[in-house]
Amino acid sequence: MKVAPASSVPPTSSTAISATTGARLLGFARVARRAALVLLALVIFVLALELLKAGAAGVRPLLRALHVEGVRGSLGFGWLMACLVLSGSPVAAVALTLLASRTLSVEETLAMIAGSRLGASFVVLLVGAADDWRQGRREKRSAYLGVAALVATASIYVPALILSYVALGRGLFSGLRLPARALSSLLDGTSGPLMAVARAHAPASLLFVAGVAALLASFRLFDRVLPDLQRRDRPIRRAGQVVYRPWFMFGVGLAATALTLSVSVSLSLLVPLAARGYVRRENAWPYILGANITTFLDTLFAGALVGHPDAVRVVALLMGAVALLSLPVVLLFPRPFERVLDRIARRATTDTRALLAFVVALLLIPVLLMVI
Repeated sequence: MKVAPASSVPPTSSTAISATTGARLLGFARVARRAALVLLALVIFVLALELLKAGAAGVRPLLRALHVEGVRGSLGFGWLMACLVLSGSPVAAVALTLLASRTLSVEETLAMIAGSRLGASFVVLLVGAADDWRQGRREKRSAYLGVAALVATASIYVPALILSYVALGRGLFSGLRLPARALSSLLDGTSGPLMAVARAHAPASLLFVAGVAALLASFRLFDRVLPDLQRRDRPIRRAGQVVYRPWFMFGVGLAATALTLSVSVSLSLLVPLAARGYVRRENAWPYILGANITTFLDTLFAGALVGHPDAVRVVALLMGAVALLSLPVVLLFPRPFERVLDRIARRATTDTRALLAFVVALLLIPVLLMVI
């Protein structure tokens, strides 16, 4: 009986197993690295927004000298303040504290909070313009999202203000209260200590410059870690079609702002996502409408903390009116709304001159509301 030589024995599967295990480990390492870079990009992105807001805070003392009276003046004041500080939530919280101190009436507080939401999307326009400048685009493709956010917000919030004003006069939600609890937003919890040190040791102008640099750095990271869906094969494209359905994007906008408690962050994230093909810029408006509803969550808690009996009621009325007007647009006639919004946003972003004209009008309207 012949025995086969050792060299003729078939090789074991240990080599193949080792190769498979190594490939899996390498794949896991790549996914972990990509996830870490995405997290880092998000952290830098949020920090950039906080630095920009801190740098813009130097204009606040100038606004204190303004005498704001009436619903129209309060609307313009809240609108302009949100544009200047690049956030709507702080302005809404200021309105509630002015209500608690009896500086503003209930009607004026309602108008100022609505104005703060009209101007909150201005940061998206700045983020988009920065991306367009970085890419050297003549047509302002990313700024398109900022214009769309501002126009979509105004188309809902202006009638919502009227509707909530009528409901306020008829006593709707009278006696509504929330238990006061010491809560802060997610952004304050993550960047609060760092921003406190920055404010204590750096002038506002330097903080603003640092915010611009951090913003550009976050975009570079997003470019590295987010694959371009426009170059993927058909299965990826078919899976991505779900993202383009209005009801889906509306829900994502609701969830994103509820988690971050900042409409500035959730809306500004549309810029890098649209640039990489994850979201079509023309179909971003349902996300914007959803974000504009849950952005009131932190304001509701602020209303519970200030101690005024009508603080929570004012916020709840406006939040309910916005939701009541947004749902039919998303569920019943999304396409007509999308076409009108797309036409306006495209005209405002054809070139730099058109975009500057839009920005001038955006800042001039609240000023006229205050002085008329």
